[in-house]
Amino acid sequence: MKYQTQLGKSLWLRLWQPFFGLSIYKKFLLVLASFLLGYLVIGLHSYFFIEKLKQELEFICENQNHDLNTLALLDTYLSNGFILVLVIMAFLSLTSFLCIRTLVACLDQMICSLQFLLNKNDPKQSCTYKTEIPVLTQDKIGEVASLVNGLTNHIRDISLFRRTIEADETAEEVYKRLAYVFKETLHLDAFIIWEVRTKDDSIEPVYSWPPDLEQETCSMSTSRICRARRTGEVVSSAGFPHICPVFPLSEAMTHTCVPMIVSGKVLGVVQFLTLFVDSEERAEQLRQNQHLAGLYLEEALPVLHAKRLTTSLYKMATKDALTGLANRRFLETNINPLLAGIKRRKSTMGVLMCDMDFFKQVNDEHGHDVGDEVLKTLAVIMQEAVRASDIVIRYGGEEFLILLTDCEIEKATEVAEKIREAVEKQVFQIEEITISKTLSIGVSIYPIDGEGFWECIKHADIALYQAKNTGRNKVIRFESSMWNGDNY
Repeated sequence: MKYQTQLGKSLWLRLWQPFFGLSIYKKFLLVLASFLLGYLVIGLHSYFFIEKLKQELEFICENQNHDLNTLALLDTYLSNGFILVLVIMAFLSLTSFLCIRTLVACLDQMICSLQFLLNKNDPKQSCTYKTEIPVLTQDKIGEVASLVNGLTNHIRDISLFRRTIEADETAEEVYKRLAYVFKETLHLDAFIIWEVRTKDDSIEPVYSWPPDLEQETCSMSTSRICRARRTGEVVSSAGFPHICPVFPLSEAMTHTCVPMIVSGKVLGVVQFLTLFVDSEERAEQLRQNQHLAGLYLEEALPVLHAKRLTTSLYKMATKDALTGLANRRFLETNINPLLAGIKRRKSTMGVLMCDMDFFKQVNDEHGHDVGDEVLKTLAVIMQEAVRASDIVIRYGGEEFLILLTDCEIEKATEVAEKIREAVEKQVFQIEEITISKTLSIGVSIYPIDGEGFWECIKHADIALYQAKNTGRNKVIRFESSMWNGDNY
């Protein structure tokens, strides 16, 4: 039954397609002409009826016996005229009703689509947006239907984009989704997304397309050089080729720089690059695409700001403010994925617990400022002695923890000895104060020296204190004989 209904509706639309293709004024003229034609038919019927009646009356005057025939003829003409009027009225009423119903259905669907946009979060809404409004006519109503379809599709796409980026974890993922929209949806072939670094007020490219484009465009030592970042206004070289003095491709390309502003603060700049446009139609299409890109940016900016704040807070919570190393909270947050990788690769990890010997004397004799400088230098020595994949953590005070991922058993002790020797040779120079210090290190291997990670840290700590108790400035590898207690 559903298929037959759809088939009938489709047939109805095909039959009336020429009518729907007319302009609204031509529709009016056609309907008016149909009514006039109907009245003309009725008038002609009445005219012929009267003429026939006159003939019969003339005949009556000549023949009085023809009364019954005349009455029968009158009845016939009256019946036929009444039926003709009913048929014409029914036809005109039916066609008018069907046309109006089709147009009203189109308007109802427009209203339903707009209600969906206004009340999409309201569970009591009376309709749901399912399909596009069919554009049946080529007049103003068809134009309105096309505009409503474009509006609803645009808002739906932007809403979907917003929900998608809200589920992303980092600002980098949001930048990639923005870039995808610019490339695939808006067909913008060349652009660079710049991000302002609040730490030193620098500006750096975080995404460029094509990838090698960033090497050919602006080079800025500080974000203040960027006109769009400095003014907070859109900057375009269309009509002003040399508006930006740092743009090196002004002779070959035009550029439009859109600042990314949240709460009056410029987070970055999106730079769109295009070859010189030789057609007004292409120029208008490019302006429309860049306008749409700005709308997507408006949706992305609050999310980007939140992601950057979240990343900043995470770094503040997981990074030691003095040395810039990871802190104990970072270890607690990220240790499970690290251990999972070690187990999956069936590898081992060196655990080095390091403590500077007699560090308290530095604070007591020279003050905490000097002690802080010593710790900063010690952190640099440790980072330079290990690989980029290894993790150096300020565990607390003058105590540091080093995790050597995928490290052989003998290699862990060699790295620890290398660090110890580097500290022993280091002369800590703080202003006019010269200090020499030593380092004690305890070494354990996960999972050889313990089934649990925290157990291995405990064993490395035991080995460290063994080094402290046997003269300091040495590296000691944990042995089971050092610990007689229960499992950690």
